[in-house]
Amino acid sequence: MSFAPKLALAALISFAGAAQALPVLASSDANGWALSSSAAAVTAGAADGAITGEALRFTGNSDNAATRQLGQTVSASRVIVQFDLQFDTGTVDTNDFLGLWLGSSTGPNIGLKGNCDGASACNGADLFVRTTGTGGSFSTAIAVGQTYHLFGLLEKVNGSVNYNRYSLWVNPTGAEMAGLTGADAVFSENSGISSFSTIGFRSVNLDAGDAVLVDNLSISTVPEPATAALAGLALLGVALTSRRRPR
Repeated sequence: MSFAPKLALAALISFAGAAQALPVLASSDANGWALSSSAAAVTAGAADGAITGEALRFTGNSDNAATRQLGQTVSASRVIVQFDLQFDTGTVDTNDFLGLWLGSSTGPNIGLKGNCDGASACNGADLFVRTTGTGGSFSTAIAVGQTYHLFGLLEKVNGSVNYNRYSLWVNPTGAEMAGLTGADAVFSENSGISSFSTIGFRSVNLDAGDAVLVDNLSISTVPEPATAALAGLALLGVALTSRRRPR
């Protein structure tokens, strides 16, 4: 089979998972961020473990510790957000907070919320997702100095026009990311937000001596299955027409 039919069939077969994600933002440095006095662009060194090169470092508290305008308005029904996070120095205390927000600091958030904000029966989990400005679903008690990869899927489900489900994977496997299965935490509530073009980090309750590093942030959208299938059919049609054309 020639390359074009193979490409078309691939689009038809593999449209379901993250492999079909379309990039919105990929950032491994501080370019494009408006930083408050609570955040800084730093060059991570050997003492910072798995985080290397330029990263964002948060040491103070602000609803808009770092903000960024995206190059487009995002309204897709499935959005993938992922980044590396490390509590670099200090102590993880109850409700130490650093969340990446989408659209509004009280909208969808993903990140750090120390010790489940004191909630009972959560086993001291520190990483969270939520679609609103309060509460959250939690996973994973973190260790100072260790890097964690947070992978989130924000969705509009059950006919909602607003984002109303946010799923979190911590250090996911390749299969989990490709299939979008096996989430470690899921939060479901209407966010009141149907699209966003601004993102930012909110930091709260970080004490003197606390520092949190963030690196390798990316945001992408996942095409609807019907859209991907139509694209595959179009490619297949072009390929077959090309093969029939007299030479």
